[in-house]
Amino acid sequence: MGLPKATPWLKILCCLFLFISASALNADKALCRRGGLSISVGGLWDLTGDCRREGQAAHFAATKAVESLNSHGGVAGSPVELVVADTRGEPGRLLLQARKLVEQDKVVALLGPADEGLIPVLRKYAETHNVPVILTCGDDPLLPSRKNESVRWTFSVSPNLGPAIKIIFREFARADLKIVGPLVADNQKGRRDSLWLKGYGPEYRLSILPPQNFGLHDTDMVSQLQCLKEEGAQVIAAWGPRSCGPVLLRSAKKTGVHIAVPVQLLSSDMLSEYEGLFRLWTAAPPLLLGHNIPVSHPCAFTITRFMIAMGKEAMGFSIEESLAAGMAWDAVHLAVMGLRASDTATHRGLQRALEDLDQGYYGVMGIFEPSGRDHSGLAPSSLIVLERSKNGWRPVVSSVRH
Repeated sequence: MGLPKATPWLKILCCLFLFISASALNADKALCRRGGLSISVGGLWDLTGDCRREGQAAHFAATKAVESLNSHGGVAGSPVELVVADTRGEPGRLLLQARKLVEQDKVVALLGPADEGLIPVLRKYAETHNVPVILTCGDDPLLPSRKNESVRWTFSVSPNLGPAIKIIFREFARADLKIVGPLVADNQKGRRDSLWLKGYGPEYRLSILPPQNFGLHDTDMVSQLQCLKEEGAQVIAAWGPRSCGPVLLRSAKKTGVHIAVPVQLLSSDMLSEYEGLFRLWTAAPPLLLGHNIPVSHPCAFTITRFMIAMGKEAMGFSIEESLAAGMAWDAVHLAVMGLRASDTATHRGLQRALEDLDQGYYGVMGIFEPSGRDHSGLAPSSLIVLERSKNGWRPVVSSVRH
């Protein structure tokens, strides 16, 4: 008589056993899939158009980075696949390609762009569609605030505004250049730059003069430089787009005032104008020292590995191409570092992992420790102040001895 009463429970136990067994098998299959199928990362760079040289250099470096990472196991046994789209410098095409990479190619992150003018478009797409983006150009400070929450999904491996100003101002203070004249673009970005330049002045006991502005299509900046010089500026901190660099250098030759610029403003055309008539500094990523990087620098090993991976094909790179390659290399490595720290290769999983990394990423562009507060996390001390000479760049000794 007891058997009929026990039968329902026996059936339940049998079903439960079968369910657990099936779940375990499915879990094993899921693990096999994770360890077998590739994880896709998307690259959005100009392979044609005005910024094609930078885009092609970024593509080349990103490919080398993926090869290196896959040779060391990829992500938990899954190989990383790089899927690259040509943005051609066109906002509309960038949006179409971003959507294709996310919806069809199922990329877990987007890297790019090569053209700084496309940054607002890519950032808006990332924040609207909850897709992690790692910027490979620009100097946007990625600090969330109540007024601007549009950086939740946007990260960067490009030297941003805060660390660049800090390392430059530290050198000004050391060299007793206490009166600084800001020269910035006459647009919203330029007004932002002038506020940051003014804001960091007191920290380094520098006097920051009222800024002078230049138009993006100006062919001369002599009057602005002369005005700052007459007001007592010992050095000019010039912030603006790369296209304005040659005009800045030609104008500076006529005034003889010393100039400091962010690395994003440098170009081969600009540097060809330099004749040594004044001092020219930049807040540079350690990459620009190449094989001459001091062994004591924390990024020395990464830079050596990068140089070996890039090989002879990168020997003829311009400064723009070198920077684009370095940022693409770092973007791939940072994305994979986040994926390795994440339980799931998903957009949200990667975003959270990048904010919660328990160690910094030592790249060719510097040391990055992204967090919820700062989506770049670039350590100013990992940048190096370089001074230009007729023979190339040389490190300012005080910036190497951190």
